Amino acid sequence: MSAFPMHGLAQHYAWGGRRFIPGMLGLDNAGQQHFAEWWLGAHEEAPSVIATPQGPQPLHYAIAHQPLAFLGEAVIRRHGPRLPFLMKVLDVDAPLSIQAHPDEAQAREGFARDNAAGLALGDPRRNYRDSYPKPEMMVALSPFWLLHGLRPDAQIDALLARQPEWQPLRERLAREGGAGLHRHLLRLPQEEITALLRPLWRRLTADGDAGPDDPDHWARRLVGIRTEDRGVFGCYLLNLVGLRPGEAIFQPARLPHAYLHGRNIELMANSDNVLRAGLTDKPVDVEALLAVMDDAPVSPRVMAAPDGCGLRAYPRCGGDYFALDQLLLGEGEGAVWRSAGPEVLLVVDGSLSLRHAAGELALEQGQSALLQPGLTCEARAGRLALAYRAFCPLAGGW
Repeated sequence: MSAFPMHGLAQHYAWGGRRFIPGMLGLDNAGQQHFAEWWLGAHEEAPSVIATPQGPQPLHYAIAHQPLAFLGEAVIRRHGPRLPFLMKVLDVDAPLSIQAHPDEAQAREGFARDNAAGLALGDPRRNYRDSYPKPEMMVALSPFWLLHGLRPDAQIDALLARQPEWQPLRERLAREGGAGLHRHLLRLPQEEITALLRPLWRRLTADGDAGPDDPDHWARRLVGIRTEDRGVFGCYLLNLVGLRPGEAIFQPARLPHAYLHGRNIELMANSDNVLRAGLTDKPVDVEALLAVMDDAPVSPRVMAAPDGCGLRAYPRCGGDYFALDQLLLGEGEGAVWRSAGPEVLLVVDGSLSLRHAAGELALEQGQSALLQPGLTCEARAGRLALAYRAFCPLAGGW
C-alpha cells in the first residue's frame, strides 16, 4: 500500500481562463492557451498518470492490471474494476453550456443505443461516451455563479414581465408552467428565437448593469457571443446561484444547470456523458436532452463551508460514487485518517507532507496523490494548507 504522485490532464476548452490553472500548477502558459479543466482520475478519455516504482503509469492502466490493489473489494463489488469518481479543477471564464446528465438507467440505455447505431466514440453525433451516470458536486474556490434547476413559475413570470414583447411567453407559462415553457423554447424554430431575443438586446444595451445577482447581468455578457442562442433564456428560467469560496452545491443526474463564472473543484461519478441545450458550439440534441431532463422547479441547497481546521466532511450527496472532505491545516498542524478505498488528494494552497507506512510524500500547491485502499496517512502542513480529499464512501470510514 502506498501513495503515488499523480499528474492530471488539462482540457483546453474555449470557455476556460488562461491564468488560474497554470498558476496553481506552476505551468508556463506563454502560448496563452485556455485552461478550462484539470482532470484527476481514470476516465479513459483523459486518464491521469501516477508515478510508481516501475515508472509512470496511466491510472486506468494500473487499475486494469491490479484492480484489487488500487480499488479494494467493496468498490469492485459495486462498480467493477473501475475508479467510480472523477475530480476536476475548473476555471470558468465564460458561460458554458446549459446541460443535463443521465441517471444510471438512462446512461446504460443511451450508450447501448449509440453502440447499436454504429457511432464511434469520437463521432460528434454520439450523445453517450460511456454507460455511467454523472451526478456531480462542486466547491467554489472563488466567488462562483451558476444556473441550477428550474425556477418557480412566479419568479419566471416576474422576470419575463420585464420584457413587454415576451407577453406570449407569459401566457404560455400560465397555461403550461415553467417546464412546458422551457420545452417550448428549446424546440422553437431559430427564426422565432432570434425575434424574441432582439428586443432583449435593445433593452440591455439601454439599461445599466444591476450586478451579478440579476439575470440581466449574465444575459448582457452574452451580447455579441450568443446573440441568437436559445440558451440565453436559461438566465431567466433557471435559478441563479452565487457561491462564496468553500461553499458547495450538488447537481443530481437529470438536473439542468450551467456554470457562468468562477473557479471550482468539481467531483462527479466517473463519466463524460453530457447532453446540451444551448450556450455552446458543441453538438446540441434537444430531443435527447429532453428525454433525460427533470425540469420540475427546485430550491437550490447551498452547502456551507466546513467549520474549523483538520479533516472536515461536506454533506454526503454522491451516493456510493463519491464523497468529498476538506483538509485545512495551519502551519505545523496535522491530521490522520485511513483510506478505506481509493482516494485522490489535491493541494490547492500551501504545502503538505503525507506520511504513511511505505514512506513520505511532499505535496506543493497544485500537486495531487492517489492513495491505495488500507493506507493510514498523516498529513502535516509545512505552511497553511488547503486540500481536498475525494473518495468512494462505499468503502467505509476514516
